[in-house]
Amino acid sequence: MNSLIIGTAGHIDHGKTALIKELNGFEGDGLEEEKKRGITIDLSFSNLSRGDSNIAFIDVPGHESLVKTMISGAYGFDACLFVVAADDGLMPQSLEHLQILNLLSVKSLIVAITKSDLVSKELLDQRENEIREAIKSYQNLEILEIFRVSIKDKSSIDELRNYLFTLQAKKLSEDGVFRYYIDRVFSVKGIGNVVTGTVIEGSVRKNEKLFNYGANKEVQVRSVQIHDRFVDMAHQSNRVALNLTGIELSELKKGQLLSKKGFFRGFKETDCIVIAKNLIHNESVTFCVGARSISAKVLILTQKNDSYFVTFKFDKDMFLKFDEPFVLIANSRVIGGGRVLNPINEPLKKQLKIEFLNFLLKKDFVNAFNILKNSHKNGFGIISSYQRFGLNHEEALKVARQIPNSYVDENALNIYDLSAIDRVKAVIKFMIEKNQYAIFSATSVALKLNWASEELCQRAIDELKSANLIAQNDGVYTKIGIDITELKVKIEERIYKILESANLAPDAPYNIYDELEIDRITGDNALKKLTGISRVVRLAHNLFVTTKALNEACKRLREIIKKEGFVNVTNAKEHLNLSRKYVIAYLEYLDTMPDIIKKGNDRVIKK
Repeated sequence: MNSLIIGTAGHIDHGKTALIKELNGFEGDGLEEEKKRGITIDLSFSNLSRGDSNIAFIDVPGHESLVKTMISGAYGFDACLFVVAADDGLMPQSLEHLQILNLLSVKSLIVAITKSDLVSKELLDQRENEIREAIKSYQNLEILEIFRVSIKDKSSIDELRNYLFTLQAKKLSEDGVFRYYIDRVFSVKGIGNVVTGTVIEGSVRKNEKLFNYGANKEVQVRSVQIHDRFVDMAHQSNRVALNLTGIELSELKKGQLLSKKGFFRGFKETDCIVIAKNLIHNESVTFCVGARSISAKVLILTQKNDSYFVTFKFDKDMFLKFDEPFVLIANSRVIGGGRVLNPINEPLKKQLKIEFLNFLLKKDFVNAFNILKNSHKNGFGIISSYQRFGLNHEEALKVARQIPNSYVDENALNIYDLSAIDRVKAVIKFMIEKNQYAIFSATSVALKLNWASEELCQRAIDELKSANLIAQNDGVYTKIGIDITELKVKIEERIYKILESANLAPDAPYNIYDELEIDRITGDNALKKLTGISRVVRLAHNLFVTTKALNEACKRLREIIKKEGFVNVTNAKEHLNLSRKYVIAYLEYLDTMPDIIKKGNDRVIKK
C-alpha cells in the first residue's frame, strides 16, 4: 500500500480543520473545548483512501500557545498541507510553522490558499507571490503545488484531493530499527492500554516485543491498528495505534520512545548543531523532539553566524539518535532548532570535541571513528552505531576497516589502536617473567584484561609465538622450553597446597588460577584430577576443599551438636568463625550422612 502522512500547518482560523473535513468528511475538533472555542487544541488524525493508496492526515493546532503540540505532530509529516487564508495572507503563526517545518526538514509543501472566494483574483495573485517569496528564504522547503480553494467550491476541493493521491510515499524499509514516539495514551474497555504515534522508521508487527525506554520496561504489542483497521504489520509513514500489554496505563506517557530493546542508551547530555539567532550561553530552553518536550541548558561550544555547536544538558535521560531533528522554544516562541550529532556523552576535550562534531556534521565517519579510536586507548565499541551514527553493524564495520593504524575485532565489534596489541604482549611477557610456569590462553588473558577482546589477545599471542617467546601445548600457551606434562603435575600440587593452607575457607578456583597465572581450562583439569583421586571435594559451584579440611569441618559440626544438642547456620558461624556461604556448604554435606537428621533449620544426631 502507498501510505503517506500529510500534516496541516498555518495560522489560527485559516481553515485547516474545515479543509480536512471537506477532503475526507472528518470532523477534527472533537473535544468539547475545541468545539466551544472554535479552534484545534490537540492533534487530530484522519485518513483518506483510494484503491491501494492511503493518506493519513495530522491536523495540528495553529494557536501560538500550542506550538509544542504542533511540533509533535509535524515530526511525523511526509509532506505538509500549508494553509493560508486569502483574506489574511501570511500571519505570525504561518511564519512560525514554516520555521518549524524547515527545522524538521519537512521538505515538501502543498500550499492551499483557502477562502479564495472572498477576495479578488488580483489579491489571490498577490498572496501567491507573497507565499513563494517567504518560502524561498527557507533552504529545506520546496513548494510542490499551490491550490486556490474554497469549501464552497467543490471543484477546487476535488482538484486538491486528486493531486494528493498523485504523491508518492517514502520508500519503505523493513530493515530499519522500529522507532515511534507516543503522542496519545488512553484505555479502551475490553481492549486495554492503547497508544498512538507515527512510525518514524522500521516496522512493527502484531505480537512483537518492544521496549519502552521512558518507562524502562519491555512491552508486547497485542494488536496493530491503522485508521480503524487491524493489520498484522505497520511500516514507516503509517499513523498507528498499538494495543500494549505488560505495562500499566499510568506508566505510559506522551513523548516516550518505543523501539527494539538494546538499541538505545539514555544520556543527560547531547551535542548538536543548532541554527538560531542570538542563542545565549547557559540559558534554559525547551528541547522538543518527537512528541517529547524537556527543559535543557545550553552550553555553546562554538559559533559561526547563526550556526552553533551546542552541548545540551537535561534533567532526565534522553534516548536520542544521530541526525535526529529537534526544535528549541524559549518564552513560548520557537528560537531555532537543529540536528543531533553526538547522542552519547563522549568525554572529549573541547577543541577535540569541536573537531569530532565537524566530522559528524559532514558525515565523515572515517575521521570521526579515528578520533574515538585515538581517544579510547582501550578500544571503543561500535555495537551502538545505530544510535551514535545511524549505521547498522555492517556499515559501521565498513567504516572501521578504513581507519589507519587500527585493529578491528569484527566479532566483538571493537576498534583498537594498534598499540593495544603491544600492551597485551607486555602483560603476557610480565606474566611469564614473574612465573615461568604460567599457563595461559587468549580467553584467560582477556579475562585478566577486561578491556581487551579475546580476538585481540589471540593476535598478541600469535605475534609472541612467531617471535619464539612462547609455545603452544595442548591448546594452551607457556613460556618457550617448558615441559607441559611435568608442569601439569606441578600445577596440581600447587593448587592442592593453596587449598590446604586455606583449610576451611578456600578461595574460588578462578582466584587461585589468577594467583598461579594459569589458564582456566588448565586449572579446571587439575581440580578434576584432584577430585578424581579424592584429595579434593567439590562442595558447591565455586567451592573446592581438601578432604582433610572437609573431615575437620564435619568433626567440629558434630562437636557442636554434642555440646548444644543441634547445629544450624547461626551457631556454626559462631563456632567455626566462617561466613554463611561456607557454613551452608558444610551443613548440606553433613545432611548426606546417614546418622544426621534435619529438623527445620537444625541438624541433630539420630538416636
